[in-house]
Amino acid sequence: MQDLPFTTYLLAFMMDVVLLAGVPLAVATVSGLLIALFQAVTQIQDQSLAQTVKITAIVVVLIGFGSGLTAPLIATTRTVFDDFHLMVR
Repeated sequence: MQDLPFTTYLLAFMMDVVLLAGVPLAVATVSGLLIALFQAVTQIQDQSLAQTVKITAIVVVLIGFGSGLTAPLIATTRTVFDDFHLMVR
């Protein structure tokens, strides 16, 4: 059996975390930009409107796509635990 480098698993976890955090972050950014544009056009000065929309958008994304976003992270975790005997000497 060949030894599997630790950095391979670390890179896989980092990519999974980027996917898990990146999608809600992108949705929050786009929704914040749209609300900011709406506030600029209508001259609404309410600060809590943007926060409420961003939080709601993130919650909807995590409820709707949470299982799909966490599936790669769970698969990588299972792979690490299955190959743990190859990493430890």
